[in-house]
Amino acid sequence: MKKFLIVPLTLVLFVPVVVGAQGGPSFGPFSAIKMDRAVVEDVLAQDNDIYVKVTKDYWNKDFVVKISNEDMAYYRTWFNGQPEMSAKVYRSQQHNLQGYTYRINTAARFIEYWVDGNLVLHLERRK
Repeated sequence: MKKFLIVPLTLVLFVPVVVGAQGGPSFGPFSAIKMDRAVVEDVLAQDNDIYVKVTKDYWNKDFVVKISNEDMAYYRTWFNGQPEMSAKVYRSQQHNLQGYTYRINTAARFIEYWVDGNLVLHLERRK
């Protein structure tokens, strides 16, 4: 009887660990749901501040940032009243952030970075 209980108990304890290990890369309080490595090299996230390091091929592109508390729905508006914020790439050596997008500060649960109509980064704030 004890042998029959050990197998299910082991599965119950082991399966959540395996499922949790399959998540995307983590950056500070965020996990990446989607990350296009051809565009995004790294993410620097500290509290509510997010900087995205992009490949050199995308330094002159405009990134569109959308935020929400629901996954890809019910987008919140920025201070300009729009659901989309443009983010350019920082080109100065100051603060060692060359190649990163300008800072986005938000407490939203989901953050999306789009370029040329394509979703290149989708972050979720871990609880």
